[in-house]
Amino acid sequence: MAVQGDNAVRYRVCVSRLGERARQISHLGQIELLRRGVVKSGLPAMVDGKRKRPKPRLAFGPAISVGHESLAEYFDLELSERLAPETVEKKLSEALDDGFEVRSVRRIPRYFPSLDASLNVVRYEIRGRFGDGAAARLETFLKNDEIVLEKIKDGGARVERVDARPLIIEMRQEPENTLHLTLRFGPKRTVKPEAVLRSWLGESGAGKTEPRFDILRKELLSETSKGELMAP
Repeated sequence: MAVQGDNAVRYRVCVSRLGERARQISHLGQIELLRRGVVKSGLPAMVDGKRKRPKPRLAFGPAISVGHESLAEYFDLELSERLAPETVEKKLSEALDDGFEVRSVRRIPRYFPSLDASLNVVRYEIRGRFGDGAAARLETFLKNDEIVLEKIKDGGARVERVDARPLIIEMRQEPENTLHLTLRFGPKRTVKPEAVLRSWLGESGAGKTEPRFDILRKELLSETSKGELMAP
């Protein structure tokens, strides 16, 4: 590994996390797992020389919740030399833990916008049993001018309210056991898909015991000022 410098070659990597073991890893745990994978791969990664124990300097996309699977976990990787994206993909693929798989690698400009700065839309595929009458309730639900969700903050010390209605780009049930949900997100306007589900289904849909939904993060996207959705 090489100390962080101005001659770094930048790559954008997309990996999936699938399976029971992978879905139970926290976002911080996933960051460490991916860092270890980069070290193990032997790639000439740039590192932060200010640390006592230098680590590969990686930049990650939005956090993922424990329990969610994903096809769209992104991180930016800087190398000290230019390699073919296919070479980077092969070395990373051989080094990652079970449950994680490289889906794509591409070289990006040195000063390309960061993942955090550009990503603001997420697409989910949610599978489960939504209960009788769910389709009719969904039609009514989406007619609301406001869908106010409560977020518990600071360990329950305060409650933050967010209007989820302008964040919902798409919400459709097709087929009966699958919900396609596309949400905007950003500072002070991020809501979890579980909260949207609870608001849609209500007590009658969830019952006394909240059902298990399989939540897959399918895509992370950037929404332009014209409303176009673009892959990172």
